[in-house]
Amino acid sequence: MPATLELAFVSLFMALAISIPGGIILYKLNGKKGEVLADFGLVLLLSIPSFLWGIILIIVFGVLYPVLPFMGRLGSDFDAGGPGQFLLITLLFSGQWSAWWDALSHLLLPALALALSFSPIIIRVLRSSLLDTATEQYVMVARLRGQSEWRVLMHHMLKNAALPTLTLIGVQFGFLFGGTLLIEVIFSFPGMGNLMVQAIKNHDLPLIQGVALVFCLMVLTVNFCIDGLYAVLNPRLRNA
Repeated sequence: MPATLELAFVSLFMALAISIPGGIILYKLNGKKGEVLADFGLVLLLSIPSFLWGIILIIVFGVLYPVLPFMGRLGSDFDAGGPGQFLLITLLFSGQWSAWWDALSHLLLPALALALSFSPIIIRVLRSSLLDTATEQYVMVARLRGQSEWRVLMHHMLKNAALPTLTLIGVQFGFLFGGTLLIEVIFSFPGMGNLMVQAIKNHDLPLIQGVALVFCLMVLTVNFCIDGLYAVLNPRLRNA
């Protein structure tokens, strides 16, 4: 479970790092010449599943230009310290910087494959939320006060436009966990997805049920945390 959690949350952070600038760029392109091309590129990204991204990344960054490892969770030169370790946290606090970088480099390609399949839908929702927020009265008042368009976007619009995006992340997080199953098999990543595939091959029904239950609990926990964050960001819910 620690390996799958690390993979899922690193891919989530990478997806947000792609989606937030992407949503802002698409909002800025609204009504301009590049909008049609950007929409076409976004639809193209939406049509590529995570396992295909994994294969593409392995071919490009693992075979043609071998700059990142794509097998396992840690190199053979380092000790993983047991299967139940959160490697990034454990190695960071123990000061093993070379081992920490090796663990992170093993995470980059599978996490990026998940992030690239997860981020396009977030970009679309964020762009739509920004377009809806742009017509709100408080945005017009901020513009009339002489604030720059960038300040209006970052300090007024983005915070409120992020609320529907948070809801989407909670709903789609289950699909992100589902994507880890194939990604872990492709990258030989020792997580719960790989364990589920082995259990299916061995017809191990109790293990299948256990893994499915853990996946369910993790998705429910993430949704609970996002609901709490939604209340923090929305003053109306706090006052109610």
